[in-house]
Amino acid sequence: MTFSPRPNRRTLLKTSAALALTSCLPKSVFAAEHTEVIIIGAGLSGLYAAMLLEESGAKVTVLDAAGHVGGRVRTQRVGGELQEMGASDIGRMYARVIDMIDRLGLSRIPSDIKVRPPSYYVRGQMIHADEWETSDANLTVGEERAIAPSLLENHFIFKNNPFTELDEWLKEDYADLDISLGHYLKSKGVSDEALRLINVPANCSDIWQTSALAMLRDKTRLSFSGFQDTSKEQYGGNDPLIGQVKGGNQRLPEAMANALQSEVHFHKAAAIVRQDATGVEVTCLDGSTYRGAFLVAAVPFHALQRVSFEPGLPALKTAAINELGVSPNTKLYLRPTAKFWEQDGYQPTMWTDSLVERVFAVEDQSGEVGTLLVWMNGHGGKRIDQLPHKDAEALVLDTLANIRPASKGKLELMHHQAWGRNPFIGGCAHNYAPGQVTRFGNDMEKPSGRIHFAGEHTRRLEFGMESAMASAERVLGEIMDA
Repeated sequence: MTFSPRPNRRTLLKTSAALALTSCLPKSVFAAEHTEVIIIGAGLSGLYAAMLLEESGAKVTVLDAAGHVGGRVRTQRVGGELQEMGASDIGRMYARVIDMIDRLGLSRIPSDIKVRPPSYYVRGQMIHADEWETSDANLTVGEERAIAPSLLENHFIFKNNPFTELDEWLKEDYADLDISLGHYLKSKGVSDEALRLINVPANCSDIWQTSALAMLRDKTRLSFSGFQDTSKEQYGGNDPLIGQVKGGNQRLPEAMANALQSEVHFHKAAAIVRQDATGVEVTCLDGSTYRGAFLVAAVPFHALQRVSFEPGLPALKTAAINELGVSPNTKLYLRPTAKFWEQDGYQPTMWTDSLVERVFAVEDQSGEVGTLLVWMNGHGGKRIDQLPHKDAEALVLDTLANIRPASKGKLELMHHQAWGRNPFIGGCAHNYAPGQVTRFGNDMEKPSGRIHFAGEHTRRLEFGMESAMASAERVLGEIMDA
């Protein structure tokens, strides 16, 4: 895509000349800070949209409710090591992200989460990976018995994926697949026990409450990226094409913000958005007001539930904002004070059908396992998030001590990250329930007057960080066309 130089600014805003006629605006607008495009959200989609719009000649104002940029791209130092709280890995399918890393002079390093054959804890038993097929805890049937629990999801979704193109999930021909992933896989002969195991750490809210269309879409994109061997673990840094930004993934949005001509305005939570024939006005919780020709809402729909729109958005858009689910993600970072895995003989990396779901071994700079990362998705995250922080943390440690008695007293909590508790984010990704793809799928990205929508939740062909970047390019085209 070729961007016009700044002299094209008049073309971009030819329909917004009335902004200069302040005498025609309501009295409350006089105190507003004027700009040309207001962007709510300083995550990857909001920052990339700001960069593209500035390159095309627009004056942009970026607002964010937090005190830092990045949204769900968040790096923190935990126990002396940099840890990724949100977006963890940059994979081979992230072309826009990688291009931006190179463009801003950043570099990538291998992921700190290494693929290790996990030990399994199923139905109250610890099991070595090579013992799973013959274990009496393995209640799957037929060919399923040879498939490790951590590989079941990819195996059966890839096996039963009818899509050969990235956009087929939104076509009417497949509308009958807008049922739960659980029901879809069950119709393909997957056993109840395999479905139970798939649902423990599934990358969605719950396989019985997530549309098969959405999950089939994501696996199609994964296969286009080159991941097709479902006998291998999906997560980890053994793949040389998967890595992280040197210094932490948050360095990327920070560099993007530094590349802007204007500063990001922090602690600006949008409260009221008013739209009229000449522009959009945003009033924040602190009373500050901003007026522009266009607005880009680059925050999750969950965050927009707390924003009043005057006049209201179209009924279908309002329903999507209020009804779409969010898949939580909760992580606890634990320091092992001793190598208890050498005592009990099992791997430090675990897959379990318990509360803690998955435990990843994270290497420190010396190559030693310096952190155990407990990773709970979907309903597991929702369940643990019901508890006060201290109660949740105690329960996780007690659960691990029950599973691995050798770990008792040898794990120290360093950090507790719960995206589901963040009111401005709500979770790690949006979640289509059965029936919602056919209802909302084609409407998610559509603008409403001068209000445009960007972010991972508007994705069609990409996912994760890449989908956020792709949505910014779409928004640029929409505003230019306007």
